[in-house]
Amino acid sequence: MSKETLYVIDGDQKIPFLRGMITYSLIERGLSFQEAFEAASSVRARILGKQVIKKSDLAQLIQSVVRERFGEDYIKDHARLKGPAPAIFVKSPDSEVPFSKGILSQSLQASGLEPSIAYDIAREIEAYLLQNSRREITRDELRRLIYETILHKHDPQFAERYLLWRCFKSPEKPLIILFGGATGTGKSSVATEVAHRLGIQKILGTDTIRQIMRMMFSHDLLPAIHRSSYEAWKEGVRLNEEKSVAVIEAFKEQCIRILVGVRAMVQRAIEENISLIIDGVHLVPGLAELEQFEEKASLVPIIISTLNKSNYLERFPIRQREAGSRSAQRYRENFETILQIQDYIMEMAEARDVPIIENDNFDETVSSILSVISNTLQEKLNIRSEDLVSKAL
Repeated sequence: MSKETLYVIDGDQKIPFLRGMITYSLIERGLSFQEAFEAASSVRARILGKQVIKKSDLAQLIQSVVRERFGEDYIKDHARLKGPAPAIFVKSPDSEVPFSKGILSQSLQASGLEPSIAYDIAREIEAYLLQNSRREITRDELRRLIYETILHKHDPQFAERYLLWRCFKSPEKPLIILFGGATGTGKSSVATEVAHRLGIQKILGTDTIRQIMRMMFSHDLLPAIHRSSYEAWKEGVRLNEEKSVAVIEAFKEQCIRILVGVRAMVQRAIEENISLIIDGVHLVPGLAELEQFEEKASLVPIIISTLNKSNYLERFPIRQREAGSRSAQRYRENFETILQIQDYIMEMAEARDVPIIENDNFDETVSSILSVISNTLQEKLNIRSEDLVSKAL
């Protein structure tokens, strides 16, 4: 299970506790980076295990820790905070832009770091620059500083992933991530979070393509696309055909139709060199026929599954709350059919070595997916771990 986040309560606001924020504020009051970092770490250690803390209580605790470590004279000499920190500019040969913790934090999340840790690192970087009176830094210097901060203060694995994403930041071909899996496994939620972490602007659902096709083609012309994936078998059941056979055959028929639109969207993304995430039940390995795009795009297919039946059933009421048209009762009535489709998708994925991620815990699922994407890209880019530093920095 992922570590629970501690929140600071400030009136009606509830914000994550960030050690970097305390470090930064103490540097502004005159401490060196190392002194501020150690004091902030001491504060965090004293409230470990708590779920919430009031802002006023946190302020008192910080004062207490500073007093214990540096004495009463420090409190008197630094009672007033300084003004806003001066701007820091990041320079490249053709531009100069202000340093942004928010932008840096988001880019760090691509390496798999939790948002709070990524922001903590961004704070540490800013604090280091301020402490050393750096008002300008080149992009190359900043990248090396980020890499060394992650390497020495966090996990070397994430430092390596940071370098990998630096290599991939300006790709000659787009990244296209394909999230397949049965109805209700959490594909859309995962796709949204991964898109945010990786800075990918475009997300497409295969249900959107199906809806467009339903408006273009009548029920008589393409009956398979006019029902949900788990009810398509009800169209034209053959005499004496077993339901289990009808379910999969009708599902395959619907997928084949929808995947024509998917291939068109992939082709468009390649032409515009725009990274894209596609999610949907119709992205079945072996049916998608996306191999034709392997040379023109970095394709990463992943299947999202939910094997725990009780957890699976609990998701349907959530889907109904998020979209009123999605009846939880309807999903429950067709649950066995949904499970049958999931088994089929997983069999197809297993036969083609497509990664299957069990979506039992959302944070762990996202972390696993980022690992799969990073490993796949490293293979596609054909870069050895020992060559990453010289290539990315």
